[in-house]
Amino acid sequence: DPPHPELEDILGMKQTVCSRLRSDAQGQTLYLLSWLAYASAYIGRYNYSAVMGAITAESSLSLSAAGAVSTGYFICYAVGQIVFGLLSQSVSPYAMILIGLCGSGLCNLGAGALSTSFMGLLWGANGLFQAMIWPPIVRLFAESMPLMRQKRACVSINSTTPAGTLAAYALSAVLLQFADWHHVFFSCGGLLLGMAAVFWFGTAPLRRATTYAPQPTFQKQKGTGNGPAALLAAGLGAMLLPVLLHGGLKDGVTNWVPSMIQSNFGISPAFSAAAAMALPLVNLSGAYLSGWLNEHCTHNELKTAGFLFALASVCLLALPLAMRTSLLLAVLLLAVTTASMLGVNTMFINVIPVKAGRHGGASMLSGTLNAVTYLGAAAATWGIGAAAEGYGWNAVFLLWLVMAMLALLVSTLLAGRWGEYLKSSEGGIS
Repeated sequence: DPPHPELEDILGMKQTVCSRLRSDAQGQTLYLLSWLAYASAYIGRYNYSAVMGAITAESSLSLSAAGAVSTGYFICYAVGQIVFGLLSQSVSPYAMILIGLCGSGLCNLGAGALSTSFMGLLWGANGLFQAMIWPPIVRLFAESMPLMRQKRACVSINSTTPAGTLAAYALSAVLLQFADWHHVFFSCGGLLLGMAAVFWFGTAPLRRATTYAPQPTFQKQKGTGNGPAALLAAGLGAMLLPVLLHGGLKDGVTNWVPSMIQSNFGISPAFSAAAAMALPLVNLSGAYLSGWLNEHCTHNELKTAGFLFALASVCLLALPLAMRTSLLLAVLLLAVTTASMLGVNTMFINVIPVKAGRHGGASMLSGTLNAVTYLGAAAATWGIGAAAEGYGWNAVFLLWLVMAMLALLVSTLLAGRWGEYLKSSEGGIS
């Protein structure tokens, strides 16, 4: 039978591979500007969550409508991760990041200027534009980042999550104190547009030093350039299950912590929100712990993920008792759980795509895995609320424990096969 055509051939696109930057200084510049771009994207994403209470308080949106806006964002972001993950392998990754930052900035300005009846449309578009930022960053880290800096960059980039989240809430809190929620969107929109200019002018020397070549045919034959197809061909398709479950645990736990603490301990909404704000600070340790474990102990991303799922399982097993006895212990267990999931996220979304796509396909693979992660987050955010309302918080704790243990089992079973895949596709490079 004749060989099936590649997807990019059907769409009229040809995948390319970036040349690798030569100096450590160039790698440091690429990392810094990528960090700033992605952290600013978080500010233009979580500002809506920060002002949602103010919007619903003045009856501009009902609670259900405000929740639908967030759901729309997650769906558009997940779909965009797949679409732009594929597209970013065929166009300039620098240009795609620029378009994503500018588009997100304009959506934020529109959210502040237009009626809230347009909020769902604008925030869905914001999800699509923000989905244009992460896949090209992964491609640049995989193909252009100097190898001496690559491992450290893949781990450290996850510090954008707590930094951007805290910045979004802090900036929103200050502006809400002295102005209104419209000014939050204006300020974040201006920040994103300013960051787009900084990124574009700052990367000018890097763009001049980068050349693009067609992806080698032998890479496609070996599967390293096909994103998810490479995992399926290597018998690693079941990896999508722990990716999905970790998304549900990472964002599902975080989103419901304030309500859970308030319900179980009877504390004020302000205090419960303050306790939840401590989680991003602790979460950063998970990214660095996973990097240290992977480099010095396990030498295998799925073994590292399995260890972190096991750590989260222990915490979730003890959580029901802590919820009856100690607020401090409960918050600590929840913090370790979410930190572990950020470490797992580092392996699944950062390190695995970069290792599997050093010669092409990293952006498509990372985009797909990130999309699965956010689908898990969207399902869990809804499912946790339904479980808590229908069966109580103990049912939620049991659900989280089952999710973590199932992900642990699958990650452990696939660890050996992942190691074999790396050896065969990368000649043993790790």
